[in-house]
Amino acid sequence: MEVRTVILLLLLLLLLGQSVVDAQIECQSDDDLDCDGTEAEEFSNGYENFLPVEPGEPYRIRLRKFDYLIGVNPECILGNANNYLPWLFPNGSLAIRSSSQALDVSNLKLNDNAMESVVEKLESMLNFSDIRYLSLANNRLTELPAESLLHFPNLEHLSMMYNPFKEFTAESSNRPKIPNLQSLVTLDMRYCGLGVLPADFFHDVPKLQFLFLSHNYITKLPAPLFNRLNKLVHLDLSYMDSSLREEEARMENPFMKLITGMDMDSNVFQPLNKLRFLDLSHSKLDLKAFIALSSLGAKLEYVSYCYTDLPTLMDYLFQMESIKMLDLSGNLGCGRALNELSFSLLRNSLEVLYFKNASIFNLKWMSGLRNLRVLNVRGNFLSTLEYGPFNELVSLEALDVSNNFIQSWSCQLFANNTKMYLLNARHNNLLLITTSMLRDFEPLKYLAVGVNTIQCTCNYVYFLQMIMGNSSAVTPQTELNSERSATETIFSIEHLKLYDFDEAEYYCMNFTGKRRVNAIELQICSREDEGGYNNISEPASEEPLEDVVEEYLVIYVISSLLVILALLSLLGIYWYWFYIKYFFVILKNSAILSFFNDDKLYLDKSALVEEAPFNYDVFVSYSDNDRSWVLEEMLPNLEREDLLTVCLHERDFEVGYGILENIISCMDRSRCLMLIVSESFLMSRWCQFEMHLAQHRLLETRRDELILVLLEDIPRRKCPKTLGFLMKTKTYIKWPKERTQEKELFWKRLRKALLTSKC
Repeated sequence: MEVRTVILLLLLLLLLGQSVVDAQIECQSDDDLDCDGTEAEEFSNGYENFLPVEPGEPYRIRLRKFDYLIGVNPECILGNANNYLPWLFPNGSLAIRSSSQALDVSNLKLNDNAMESVVEKLESMLNFSDIRYLSLANNRLTELPAESLLHFPNLEHLSMMYNPFKEFTAESSNRPKIPNLQSLVTLDMRYCGLGVLPADFFHDVPKLQFLFLSHNYITKLPAPLFNRLNKLVHLDLSYMDSSLREEEARMENPFMKLITGMDMDSNVFQPLNKLRFLDLSHSKLDLKAFIALSSLGAKLEYVSYCYTDLPTLMDYLFQMESIKMLDLSGNLGCGRALNELSFSLLRNSLEVLYFKNASIFNLKWMSGLRNLRVLNVRGNFLSTLEYGPFNELVSLEALDVSNNFIQSWSCQLFANNTKMYLLNARHNNLLLITTSMLRDFEPLKYLAVGVNTIQCTCNYVYFLQMIMGNSSAVTPQTELNSERSATETIFSIEHLKLYDFDEAEYYCMNFTGKRRVNAIELQICSREDEGGYNNISEPASEEPLEDVVEEYLVIYVISSLLVILALLSLLGIYWYWFYIKYFFVILKNSAILSFFNDDKLYLDKSALVEEAPFNYDVFVSYSDNDRSWVLEEMLPNLEREDLLTVCLHERDFEVGYGILENIISCMDRSRCLMLIVSESFLMSRWCQFEMHLAQHRLLETRRDELILVLLEDIPRRKCPKTLGFLMKTKTYIKWPKERTQEKELFWKRLRKALLTSKC
């Protein structure tokens, strides 16, 4: 044990030195970070630092991903925890350059006993009162190291991420709390398997300001949980996995899964009167938990509710009237219930709004947001842009409407948005570049209109070639000599840049030639008319006439074949419509009966085993009105000389079990099923159920032994679909009522059928 401890201490000291080198390497590899060693940037984990420079100042959440990243971005607006923990690498090791104030015991795979032993040995070598940063991340701790943490009286920043704590599961009864750390400012417990937290879990860390609990399994936040955290500024509850609670709810009621998630007491956030940052991204909340959001403090500024299944926008969500940055992406219920008063409480504060993938159909709800600077409504169902909603957005700087269904607009939309510098309209239904659109583009610095089926009009060719021709910084010749790829190419004219430029994505559609062409290679046409919508003909094609004819012939043949195939399919559906309808009836019955397909319904499971012996030769289903025929006619003829064993419900059902259990059990233990069909049979609900169940069990067990006996002629109008199908697909036998000779032939044929299935 001593030798192992010494080895661990040596490894630990090596890691302490290596963390400084790693921090320098990470900083050198990131062009966006300041690596000059100034006091403001004394550590860096390679991520852009979003934290305020001074307490109370704005967070530095730069919208780099909004400005330059093309395509759907699954990340929510507030980013991940690594942007707010610059002193910690993503793997849990410290990025601190001053080793006297930092202790890194991460990534050593230490269990509880080994960790306690290492801390005791290090205490004799280091002055723990100087330690401000401590990482116990990525080990194998199953118990909260409360006793070990008490050795660090002045600890300010602690990470215990990636430790499989087992004391906070629903089954555990002994759940400890964070020990008395009066100086602790930051606590990182991501990926710790937290499920149930005691109400006093954070009561001994009164100075805590930054709390990270994402990627856990917390199912409920009790009311007293944050009572002592009146200095908390930053709370991360994102990516909370509620699948276990959903499974429990599904067992009780399948529909409960739709409204089940993390639950919160209605007053759980009330003590957090200094909270400025709240991240609930990708954490499904219980339906009644949204009421707790009404107790958030008046200083809340940065909020992410993205992908929380928020049902609608309620006034109590914004009672604090202080939110500057808000993400509501992925909440379909909110997008469908928007109106002009949805953000009335945030008209004086909201600056950045993300509302991606939320099934939004129009932007009329934006009225009054005069301070809004950034709007991202990517991936919705917008079809038109109108002047009215943008007229009041006088502070708008960046707009993303990509991945919608927006069509070209013919009147200027952004005349009142003088501060706007970026527009992303990629992947829409733009067919024309109108003169009004050119006027809207003129004040911009960055523009993206790729992946649109734009027509080769004079305006579009002029637009592209104006950018190309007036660019002194980037020309086609210089691009050929550049090492940058085509997707990174940026063509500019003074202030405008097509930041998503890819030559293939900016091809235009020439409807005369019915093909896409490179607009840069076309000649600029006369733009004498104000609209400039004339379609430009591409250079004459040198393609031989024979090739054109062959191309159209192939299209004609394929289209003809598809039409013929569609007609044949319709004819087949019409011809076999009865069987198709019956198939869906069987499918419905099978779905209903599958609810009863449970082990408890089988009184004798041996009948389910393939080739298992049967207790009966035939199970007979009949109406009580036909009871005399069964007892007086059928039984004497089938059971004489002990040739066949008949199962009757009134004689062979086991006492003490339910009717349904007896029916299923007797069917499964019978070699053959027989239905005694009469008008009384069709009027009996139990007989109808037995007929459906018989067919279901035969299909399920892949058997085909079903015999129909018609005691009387059934009128077609009284014949149900199930019986009609059975009579069309199976041979049935009719009972002769008068002639004795025909009755003898009837019993002979019936016994032969039953004996054949027995052999």
